[in-house]
Amino acid sequence: MSYAPSKADLDKLTDDEVVAMYNALAANTGVGSGFYLDEIARRSLAKESGRMSDMTRTMKNLTWWIFLLTVVNVGAVVYPLLK
Repeated sequence: MSYAPSKADLDKLTDDEVVAMYNALAANTGVGSGFYLDEIARRSLAKESGRMSDMTRTMKNLTWWIFLLTVVNVGAVVYPLLK
């Protein structure tokens, strides 16, 4: 019979150890359709998370370009006024 490890014990395990424990348990476990729906949702969430990361990186880059162009624009307007 298997027991659920405590949170502290689970935190001490490496990713590979957790996967090995899952694989050992999965060999003797039956699953229903909910398992597959959860897996589909997890994969969808992982893809969306990657897209959001890419979008965030793009927005950061655009923000820096806008800042740089704003500084250049201010310089182009102020320089002739100070001459």
